[in-house]
Amino acid sequence: MLVKPLSELKPKERGKIVRVAGGSGIHQRLLDMGLVSGSEVEVERVAPLGDPMQVRIKGYYLTLRKEEAASIQVEVQPLMPLAMVSPGELVTVVDVRAGRGLARRLAEMGLLPGTQIRVVNSQMPGPLIIDLKGSKLALGRGVARKIMVTGV
Repeated sequence: MLVKPLSELKPKERGKIVRVAGGSGIHQRLLDMGLVSGSEVEVERVAPLGDPMQVRIKGYYLTLRKEEAASIQVEVQPLMPLAMVSPGELVTVVDVRAGRGLARRLAEMGLLPGTQIRVVNSQMPGPLIIDLKGSKLALGRGVARKIMVTGV
């Protein structure tokens, strides 16, 4: 696992808070807002110039300045395309980086953020075979590259 400041995370990336630093006033204010060690935090969006950023923690949204986010250390699991996953690995879908049509088709099949899938076969040439809730699905490699996952 990789530890880095919350301010360096991109939208849709998530992590677990490891440490909250900062001056006593900022430190206490962040703790009061629920930014405590062990909490899961996800970056929702970042302003065009990088400041402020909106995060989701404990079911609510919070907007932080980049300076405040830099004082929060999070442990993150790196994202990778589904096409890079080895057979037998269990992964969680984090994001689908596709157009509306493809994203809708994948959602209809059950490939939504938060869904756990297992790669059954990824031999070349041919499609990527996944196990999704007991059903086997074949995905083309181009589609599999647009589905971002993280290890469980």
